[in-house]
Amino acid sequence: MSHETPTFEELADGLEAFAAESGDVQRYIVAPALLEMIGPVTGKDMLDLFCGAGYLSRRLAALGANVTAVDSSERLVGIAREINRRENEHIHYAVAEPTDLSVIEDSSFDDIVCNMGLMVTRDLAGTVAELARLVKLGGRFIFSVVHPCFCMPSACWVRGEDGSYLYKTVDGYFTEGWWPSELAGSVRNKEKTKHRTLSRYVNALSARGFNVSRISEPRPSLEVLAIKPHLAIYDRLPAVMIVEASFPYL
Repeated sequence: MSHETPTFEELADGLEAFAAESGDVQRYIVAPALLEMIGPVTGKDMLDLFCGAGYLSRRLAALGANVTAVDSSERLVGIAREINRRENEHIHYAVAEPTDLSVIEDSSFDDIVCNMGLMVTRDLAGTVAELARLVKLGGRFIFSVVHPCFCMPSACWVRGEDGSYLYKTVDGYFTEGWWPSELAGSVRNKEKTKHRTLSRYVNALSARGFNVSRISEPRPSLEVLAIKPHLAIYDRLPAVMIVEASFPYL
């Protein structure tokens, strides 16, 4: 049976279906906490790394930021550009690997954000090195990842006879490796994500001059739980970790 190249509408429908089925953590827990940590963006020059189909880029642009959005997937950047054309958003998109952003000049951004993307990069140190080159002195790198202390290949929820979640088992924390994390999503051709320890992330930042200033472990609000009760398990253990790292003045 032959397979034709999907149209933009089919790709967009697929992304919407993904969001409807498994994007509630992103929509109701991660995105609000990430935007809160980012704070006011009016007039700021911002980089959205691993931008995907551009959801966060469009939110930041709508709030007044000057956004450059980068992803290694030509397919997802193509979707983002088409959505921009239809919605008249002014965002500069580029296709590039996170370890080689040579299309962008040094010290270009007030803030760099990366929403659930660092788990996909194969070279964490190389990626952070590029971001240190691109961020301005006094700027920030803010990113979200699946929580490295509770989400790992050997972790799983144990259910009771009625199907309810009783507790979560975690093991093998120090064994770093690739796995198909359901929380990371993977509209990106079902890519696997890499489990890394918390110290791996912090030390990679420190090695390039970033100072961790804040960490958020967001949980669903009471308002969210009222309409999305299945997210109650993330009111017991955090699904994600959001980190703010500043690039200090010399």
